[in-house]
Amino acid sequence: MNSNLKNYLWVFFITFWILGCTTVTPTNTPVPDSWSATPYIHYNPPMDFPKYIHYAPSRGFKFGIEFDYPGYWWIQEYSTEGGISTVYIGDPLFLTLPTPEPYGNHHPTLHDYGSIIIWEVPSKEGETLESELASHKDNYSQTSWITVLNDYKIAIDGRKVLILEYLTNDMETSPSIMFNRRIYFLVGDQIYEIIYSVAEKDRGGEFDQGFDYFLKSIKIKE
Repeated sequence: MNSNLKNYLWVFFITFWILGCTTVTPTNTPVPDSWSATPYIHYNPPMDFPKYIHYAPSRGFKFGIEFDYPGYWWIQEYSTEGGISTVYIGDPLFLTLPTPEPYGNHHPTLHDYGSIIIWEVPSKEGETLESELASHKDNYSQTSWITVLNDYKIAIDGRKVLILEYLTNDMETSPSIMFNRRIYFLVGDQIYEIIYSVAEKDRGGEFDQGFDYFLKSIKIKE
């Protein structure tokens, strides 16, 4: 298994756990007490949540996009010491998972909940959306537990956006085959990436439909 790719996936899944140990700016999204209930409960979103919430960066949080998302989703802003901004969005079932082992444990509870991560990618000289996608596509194509499906171009808010779709089948991180989209676009001279993941068996379901709405609502800010 490609070690760099494996490390990326662990970082992706454990980042949700380490937010409490780092600098986090929470949004105003309400969090009902029931979200900390017994693990693996069947979750029903509260009926009084707004259907959609508009996300704009919190004061002092530097981020290049705004968007709308379903009101029951879980969302957090996160800034590294180096100033890189990231937004995490997830099915609220993330919040029902058991408390993980102490910081540094790279084996979080397995799950197949829908999630989205949006982050800035510090630009390197000569790097483009096309080269970033090609690099990931080549790496994924050589990894036994990843199946590359397709790549294509769309427009969001009048801007060129590239998308790479692939499946992951890694029982060390999820009990299900996961469908993924990696989405690339520019904000100024920074590459932004959206990494979307949902269980293949849940394609077309509620979280998948919410993602479609979220993607179409994105407004890119300079």
